[in-house]
Parts: sequence; C-alpha cells; structure tokens
Amino acid sequence: MNQRKWLAGLAVAGLLCACAKSPEPAVTAEAAATGNASSLGVTVGANGNEPIVAIGPDGTVYISALQHFYRSGDGGATWSQLAGPVFSGPVNLNSDSSLSIDPGGRIYFSFDWPYAGSTAICTSDDRGDTWACDPVAVPGGTDRMWVAAPANDSAFAVTNEGLYQTVFLQSTDRGTTWLPAKFGSELLEPQTGPLFRKPGSNFVLQPVNLANVTFYVFDPSNPSGVLAEERPTPVPRPVALPTAALDAAGTLYTVGEDARHAVIVGRSTDEALTWTAHAIPQTTSGSATFSWITAGAANHVGVIYFQTPDRGDPGLMPSAVWSAYWAETFNADAAAPTWTVTLLENRVRKGPICAAASCSGDNRFAGDFISAAFDAHENAHLAWMRNKAPGISEIRYARLAH
Repeated sequence: MNQRKWLAGLAVAGLLCACAKSPEPAVTAEAAATGNASSLGVTVGANGNEPIVAIGPDGTVYISALQHFYRSGDGGATWSQLAGPVFSGPVNLNSDSSLSIDPGGRIYFSFDWPYAGSTAICTSDDRGDTWACDPVAVPGGTDRMWVAAPANDSAFAVTNEGLYQTVFLQSTDRGTTWLPAKFGSELLEPQTGPLFRKPGSNFVLQPVNLANVTFYVFDPSNPSGVLAEERPTPVPRPVALPTAALDAAGTLYTVGEDARHAVIVGRSTDEALTWTAHAIPQTTSGSATFSWITAGAANHVGVIYFQTPDRGDPGLMPSAVWSAYWAETFNADAAAPTWTVTLLENRVRKGPICAAASCSGDNRFAGDFISAAFDAHENAHLAWMRNKAPGISEIRYARLAH
C-alpha cells in the first residue's frame, strides 16, 4: 500500500460515539470456582479473550478483550462491561484489540472492524463512557494492532496491513489524527507484541516472534527508511504473542519459553542491544506457556503464565491440567534474581493450549495472550482466562497488593 492510498484513507473524518453510560453492577467475587481447589480471582466477564489490563492515573482499572471493554472503579473487586465505541459493536467479531492510557488519563483503544478489516483507534476522556474515533486509521485488511501513549504529546500505533506488512503510525495530538511514519519493506512475522519507548529515547521498540524474540526498532524522528533496525535477543520465542516491559529505570525486559517449556526472562539496559537471560527456577519442571511480563519500579518485574506438572508441547497434551501462576521479583538486576511464585487459580484448563492461526476451538480459549500490569503503588493487576467447560470461557482478574 502506498502513501497516496494512506492519505486518502486518513481523510475520513473521526466520529464521536455518544454511548450511554453503563451502570456499575456488582459482579460476585468467586472465592473458589467449581472444580478449582484454589482461586484468587474474580470473574470479569464471559465475552472475549486476550485480556489486556491497564490502570488509569486515578486508579480505575480497564480490560480490553477483543472488541469488548470492561471497567472497574473499585480496584478490581467488581466489573462492568461498557458499550464501547460504535465500531466495536456486534458487527465486529473476534477482533484483535489494544489498550493504553496516557499520563493525562486519556484512554486509547484500537481494534479492527469488522474482523480483519480496517484498524480503528478511539480515545476517551470519561473512563470509557463516550469515545472519539478514527474508524480507518489504517484502511484495508489489518491484523494484530498495538497502541501506546507514553506521553500526552506522543502516541504510537502499529498494525499489520494485509495481515503481514508492518505499518507504524504516530500521533502528536493525543490520538485525534494519525500519520503513517514507517512501512515494512517485506512481509514480516505477524506475531508481534506491544510498543515501548524509553524516556528520552528517539526509538520505539516492538517485540516480535522470529527465531527468538527480536525487537523491531522504529525511529519516528527519521522520515526516511522503513524499519530502523532489528535487534535479536537470546530469549526463545513464546507460544503466545511476545511481550516486553520497561521498568522505571528504563531497563527493558522480555520473556519466552525454552525447549524445556521453562519461562526465560531477558534483561537489557541499552534498548535491546545486549542481553542477559535466565530461567525462573520454579518453571524448570513441568511445562509453562503464555508467559507475559510487566515491570514497575527499578528491578521490580512480574510474569504471569499457565503451567502444568506434565512435560511436553503445550499444544499436544490432551491430559494436561493447567493452572495460572504469577512470579515476581524485586531484584531483577541480580545474577540470580529471587522469584516468589503465587498460584492464582488452579485447573483453569484441561487439555492442549495453543495460539495463533494454526490453533482453534477450546485449545485457543485464551486467544493469543494473557496480561499483567503494575499500578503507581506497585500493586499487580493480573488478567487470564479460564475454560469452564467445552465452549465456555471467562476472563479472570486478581489484584495482588505490594
């Protein structure tokens, strides 16, 4: 797709969805789900998967799950599903989505509509009650978009045009308008993760599943070129989509699973140029999958993942019983960090777990990832999926206080 087509697509005016405000009904917290010996979670809702959790400056907690949007105003104890932008309505089935909140509290919500259609980017200043949208920020067939708003005057988005060609966008007016800044020069790997920018850096980094986890490097300040660089890591690619995190000191982390199906954490202090890596010791027996990493204060890092006592390929174990776990360290800079592991929920799934295009049915009950985030007080907010019965799954959430 050339830039002329881009400018034509970007000429479509943004629209405002004056969605009715949704009440905040109480959602019963489940101390222990049926068939679960242990659970720290509450049920967010039954619609969607791939839950992305984010926390606003005022402490409001949000989860996007495909085209579905949830909010909690009481620290995650109860949840309500909001109407969301008009473009994320019933016509939009099984959309990828992304969620970010800038320091001023503006919510950025991106998704494709209808399925594998144009990428829409919407913003909200009233906690998701109403939305202003650019419904075709990226026109055409798109897939696996991500949006990030690290500052009030700079936001970034990326999607895969034609499902595979990476397109990078930038907004300097808090998401009102978006301009394409970079175009991939070839058909690139579509299994990509969120965007990150170290404070003071020109670069925007994105993890991608290649032979190992690799980082695409975008330079919005340089108008020439298509992709500044690819920076490989020693971290093996995960089963789910790749992820990364920056701590308050600007140290970059990523995570994957090795041939033993143990969780491997990588750490870089120079924006993915050089790395150290180690396994979380508690994952070296059995099999782990769907690892997602987050970071807070300097050297404070957490990983959420599914694990089973069985050893083998997560997508090929019909008798495996999976549970959700949270591993946390406060000394991630140590040669051998100390990890504390918490069982979040027992027996979230029996059978194979897989991700991406070759995966279907209940084996893909979680979509392509689960997620975690720290708030301003270093409390962990965790979102995962539970497969209750064939064809019936639900989004689960827990808040672990620091």
